[in-house]
Amino acid sequence: MRNASLSLIALSALAAPLSASADGAHCKRVRADLVEVSATAGCKPGHASCFLGEVDGNNGLNGTTYFKSDSGGTPPSGSPNSFPYSGPFEYHTGKGSLFMRETGITVPGAVTAHQAIVEGTGDYAGATGYFFVSGLRASGVITTEVTGEICYPRGH
Repeated sequence: MRNASLSLIALSALAAPLSASADGAHCKRVRADLVEVSATAGCKPGHASCFLGEVDGNNGLNGTTYFKSDSGGTPPSGSPNSFPYSGPFEYHTGKGSLFMRETGITVPGAVTAHQAIVEGTGDYAGATGYFFVSGLRASGVITTEVTGEICYPRGH
């Protein structure tokens, strides 16, 4: 019976959609599907190419995305076909916008990255947090899963 009670406590903790951080912020788990396409039209002025996307997730993370790498690195030894990169990533939703810093690596057929919240507008004003992005890349289309958390300031 004790193991069953501990299991129920553990499961309820995992299912909790809202938690509190040390500074009193309320954090919500994020899970979303993201599909991006490599584009040369529809990019911001001065950007010859970019990635335009659509995100479909929980906690209001539904809308469009924009990404343009602003730096790249040297492939690690033994992985000459990989490409490390970094750049600003934007999520635009009906609740507001999230401006992230994405740092990741692409390898043939796949991509994985970490995104840190830099700034937010609307309901995301003052938010902090991070996302992990991981998925497949083929023919200019990137299909990924986004997981992580958004922490809202106290009183939000």
